[in-house]
Amino acid sequence: MAFPSRLPRRTILAGFALGVTGPPLRQAARVAAPAAPARPPRLFIMYIPHGVPWEHFDPVAADGSLDFGARGIGGFSPLAPYRASVSYLRGVAMANNARDHQAIRAALTGFPEGGTADSIDYTIARALGVTAHVLGAVPYDAVAGFTENSHLARHGGAWVRALESPAAAADRLFGASPGAAPADRAFEQEALALASRQVARLQASLAAAPAEARKLGVHLQALQDLAAASARPPSACAARPGLPSVDALAGVDPLDATFFGHVLDAHLEAAAHAMVCGAARVVTLQTMYARADLNFAFRDGPGIDATHHLGLSHVVNPRQPYARAQQWLVGRLAAKLLAVLDQPDPLDPAHTVLDNSLVYLLSEISDGSTHTSDSETLPIGELASLYTYLPQILIGGGAGYLKPGGRIIQVEENRPHIDVLATIAAAMGVKLSQIGGQAVSEIAELKA
Repeated sequence: MAFPSRLPRRTILAGFALGVTGPPLRQAARVAAPAAPARPPRLFIMYIPHGVPWEHFDPVAADGSLDFGARGIGGFSPLAPYRASVSYLRGVAMANNARDHQAIRAALTGFPEGGTADSIDYTIARALGVTAHVLGAVPYDAVAGFTENSHLARHGGAWVRALESPAAAADRLFGASPGAAPADRAFEQEALALASRQVARLQASLAAAPAEARKLGVHLQALQDLAAASARPPSACAARPGLPSVDALAGVDPLDATFFGHVLDAHLEAAAHAMVCGAARVVTLQTMYARADLNFAFRDGPGIDATHHLGLSHVVNPRQPYARAQQWLVGRLAAKLLAVLDQPDPLDPAHTVLDNSLVYLLSEISDGSTHTSDSETLPIGELASLYTYLPQILIGGGAGYLKPGGRIIQVEENRPHIDVLATIAAAMGVKLSQIGGQAVSEIAELKA
């Protein structure tokens, strides 16, 4: 292909400008390429440690239907108001032989210590061109820091420290979109317009090189799409919603275990409203961490004077206090997040936000006293045999991807949870044939 021996000075400068903006343009092209989905899906992931005592949580009625009061105290009963949105999985096991509390690092990656995979929230967010937010109600010792089993999310090959402050989390979730400074948005529009003009001029100067001109056309279209997106209101909310639970924590150290319940509520509140507004599409909330020994007598909590890891999950008789602690955590999810999402979607008024969302509730082990991460029948304490499996609950319609809920799906025994991760990705519009080099398949029984 022949080129002139000397390029005009303006073409050289335009090429320089294109070189400077190349990486953002490539990112913009990747983000702009997929067609916008008909319904706007959101994903919320909530991790709770130490599994559950299944004699109080297994919700299978005598006729095989989903009944949150079928066992013991009915541990999942806070989800009863949303039963029609629940897809309940039994028989799932942690993938790739991940075991014990170390399996927290496999929970969202699919591999012990993460293998070579990023966590599913990051994989999905990258494909959608959005931010994967990681929040944490994680009251660890500020001096000693996290234990070796503390991290849940892995982004770009690095383990992510969950954002502890609900106020900082709210700022990050909403960004500058509600009430954004007009000057900032005007500058963004001017910068995009300038870059578009430079690319258009360079494209016109390369009439003798049609292949290169076509490449520039892709860049130009990406810039124009980005400018159009920037011109639209980035949030469905005219202003940032009130967040009373977040505001109530002003001046409080989020690592102060005394305020654990309030910190958890504030994170859930901020995430819920950001999802309603469409300001956040992918949010993960880490509730405590593996081996967290938080005393559950904190303010406005369940009033259980015992530590969560050794004092509750490891005790085999009685197990009601352990069940009450886990039930309280499920209850906060229902009260502070699900109740907010159960309203008309401002981005799609024909459905609720919960219809257009996928809420994934999980743990790293099956039952706290056994520390297994498999699906199996075991003797536990005075119980001769107890069917245990990895907690895996999906709530919401996944923007039409899931069948109507209120169903129990019994998968083949010890089906690896990495298939659940692939199914979640598919519900968000991201099809995966493998995770970390391992083949995965969607769970067909979940699909509409």
